[in-house]
Amino acid sequence: MNYCPCPLRAFLFIASLFTSTTAFADDHDKLDEVVVTATALHESSLEVAQPTSVLSGDALVRDRGTSVGEALANTPGISATYFGPQASRPVIRGQTGERVQVSEDGAESLDVAALSADHAVTIDPLLADRVEVLRGPATLLYGNGAAGGLVNVLVHRVPDRAYQNRLEGAAEIRGNSALGERAAAARIDGGIEGWSFHGDAYARDTDDVEIADYALSRAARGSGDFTPEEIADSRGRIANSSSRLRGGAVGVSRVGEAGFAGFAVSRFETAYGIPGPEEGVSIDMGQTRLDFNSDWHAGNEWIDAAHLRASFNRYEHAELEPGGEVGTQFDQDGLSVRLAVETAELAGWRGSWGLQFRHVDFAALGEEAFVPASETRNVGVFGYEERAFGPLTVEVGARLESQRVTATDELPEYDSARGSFAGGLVWKFATGWSTALNATSTTRHPTSTELYADGPHVAVQRFEIGDAALRPERATTLDFSLRHRADEWSMSLTAYRSDYTDYIYTSLTGEVEDDLPVAVYLQDDAEFTGFEAEVELPQIGVAGGKLSTRLVADVVRAELDAGGDLPQIPPLRVGAEVRYSRNAWSAGVSANRFSSQTRVAGNELPTDGYTMLGADASWRIPSASGREWFAYLRGENLLDEDARRHTSPLKEFVPLPGRSVGAGLRLEF
Repeated sequence: MNYCPCPLRAFLFIASLFTSTTAFADDHDKLDEVVVTATALHESSLEVAQPTSVLSGDALVRDRGTSVGEALANTPGISATYFGPQASRPVIRGQTGERVQVSEDGAESLDVAALSADHAVTIDPLLADRVEVLRGPATLLYGNGAAGGLVNVLVHRVPDRAYQNRLEGAAEIRGNSALGERAAAARIDGGIEGWSFHGDAYARDTDDVEIADYALSRAARGSGDFTPEEIADSRGRIANSSSRLRGGAVGVSRVGEAGFAGFAVSRFETAYGIPGPEEGVSIDMGQTRLDFNSDWHAGNEWIDAAHLRASFNRYEHAELEPGGEVGTQFDQDGLSVRLAVETAELAGWRGSWGLQFRHVDFAALGEEAFVPASETRNVGVFGYEERAFGPLTVEVGARLESQRVTATDELPEYDSARGSFAGGLVWKFATGWSTALNATSTTRHPTSTELYADGPHVAVQRFEIGDAALRPERATTLDFSLRHRADEWSMSLTAYRSDYTDYIYTSLTGEVEDDLPVAVYLQDDAEFTGFEAEVELPQIGVAGGKLSTRLVADVVRAELDAGGDLPQIPPLRVGAEVRYSRNAWSAGVSANRFSSQTRVAGNELPTDGYTMLGADASWRIPSASGREWFAYLRGENLLDEDARRHTSPLKEFVPLPGRSVGAGLRLEF
């Protein structure tokens, strides 16, 4: 923990490059509709081979949820783990944890959420302008932690545009009956004479979650492990599932014709209970973070643009016993730096080349610490090029990444370097129509938890044992997409297959240690196959308004080559939404059917199917002063289903919330 990011010195140096106080072209709102900033050259979803999703606008306001995972849970190809309202990580194509990176404005969260499903992500969707998802391997651009996909939450805490002596912002309040949620958020952005400023604050409190039936599943109630009193007490609510969240940030940047440079300081604090059989366990978490962002629009014969992202954080996290004493204390300092340079067109080729550095100093203290202290360093270099040949665009890329993990207790050091490669074709064969073929060969290094875990992990109710001899896993992924976008209707159909060599996973052995089932980290060859579909049907004029219909479906199968299924894989989902809009009014009804999951791993229980029915109504009301109000009313799980996600390690103890009504009011100015 002896390194210094020197953010102020870097800021002053780069800010000095932007001496002009004239803002560069501000087309922010228009670009937000089409550009995916997490892609190599900041292109639209139709222009890149890799499947992408974007959640923004009124849909994001209605669907924010209480975590990044819940905000995205209804997106094709994505589910969530659900450890209660605060701790719910995204699951992309059956992958989560250490394979799905969650970032804010292109910089990773640098928390310990990937360490365990009970750890919250330190990025909250309350302030998000937009959420971008790269489905499938994003290792080429973002490294080891994005081997299964990337979620990028755009907040713009470091202002990236000039405001020309004006202020704008938003304030929002929201609530949900099943969660007892009370939430509020506000942000303000402004600028003067080439300097731009940002400030935000947010808070959320929730009570124990109300549910349709018992917190304990039928299998748990019939296991004989719980008394009749314990079973009765679990009815109607999830004990120890309340939460408290506070956060905020300030940012400043220098903006000119050549781009911008600035930094932001933010603080994130949350405290929440861990529901499940171990009563009274809770987490008290905090993170202080410093971000530096800079974009330079060179526009010369060699360089088109350069993007620098650097983040430094101090993270602390205490797992508290029922009496309030600390069972395990996690501390982590992290530094992440990423430089990407977009090259000018040369012989028809455009590209992005870059360097990435990551250093994490992690410590876990206490009698129940199941992982040792460790330092992890990643260094990566990557390159991406694309060229259009008429209607056909060719994409190629490569990345070389080294990782070194040094642990205490005289454990063996991990030190390895591996390459990843990608190629893609996008064919625009007719107006509004395109096909995309994306092929990747990616490597993921094992994490310190997978290498060195050895102890009781009470929050997920298992005794975890790692393997210091684990090798890097390699995945060869092929996905094919058919896409259409027009004024009348749109669709995206994708089929994919990933073949893994030395896939790392946990397996329940059937043994018991410290009164917990033993789970070991193993490696075997595996295969993931699946599809994702989303169709927006042509709108129909009805009663002076428009009626639109959206259809979605997805499924993934994950099997070991030696036989058997992998654990916690989401089942088949099919859904539909019908929405009526007229002027400032909008109302919709949605239904999603989740099939039962009977393809389970050894010592894993199947999960019953369920249907989630929802409805909402919203109003967007402009005023003469330039302010705009947005209000919504939303009903969720209207059938009051006993719904359990197969992707949750605590599905036998923690169902989804029961029937609920949510409401929110947002002011934009």
